[in-house]
Amino acid sequence: MANPAKLERVKCTAKLLLTMLLFCSIFCAQFAKATPYVEVGTSVATMSNGGKYFGQSTAQSTGTGFLGSFSFYTPITSVRHFFHFDLGIQNRFLTTSGSADGAPLAMGSTDVGLRLEIARFYLGGGYAPFTYVSQPGSGLTSLHGNAGTHSYFFEVGGIWRITPEFQIVATVAREYGLPLSGGTSPSPINEYGLRFRFPLNPTENAHGSGVDFDGFRYPFGFMK
Repeated sequence: MANPAKLERVKCTAKLLLTMLLFCSIFCAQFAKATPYVEVGTSVATMSNGGKYFGQSTAQSTGTGFLGSFSFYTPITSVRHFFHFDLGIQNRFLTTSGSADGAPLAMGSTDVGLRLEIARFYLGGGYAPFTYVSQPGSGLTSLHGNAGTHSYFFEVGGIWRITPEFQIVATVAREYGLPLSGGTSPSPINEYGLRFRFPLNPTENAHGSGVDFDGFRYPFGFMK
């Protein structure tokens, strides 16, 4: 008889691969007429009501931890308009040692994300049909599929387009992890931090795309 834990890992891996294949096909179709971008995030975060989500009574709340994200988005409407929509995948990982007994905790999610970008601001959200958690008392290195849970998040940010090749985004986000069966309050994560955005076709971004960039300002050096 197959090991249930191994079957669960295989299912999680298959879901991840199918999701990535689906969106890679979307990105390839859009690449010639849009400007996809990679975004890396560094934030501080806290989590509450995590006991049921982690399966640990000591994880009801945590102190301040680190939340990192790695995202890949592409516009799905014209960036020449006053506003446009971006579609992508956002990977989010939280690690903290602030549980009641001081043991490290970690969680992760792979979300399908949608953003509405208006001038230099954006609103976004996403949903992860499967998530990851650490072993009790362990950190990121022990992440594994967390069967029977899912998560979703909301975010808002302001964009500083320093050059066509590089942008900085200030972000506030809130993510909810909860069991699929319901019957308990969600486990919210509060995030406050910065994202570093790298357009994959910066030449297109600088000429004729309708997206302006701000240029350097003192004390960073030369003007635009």
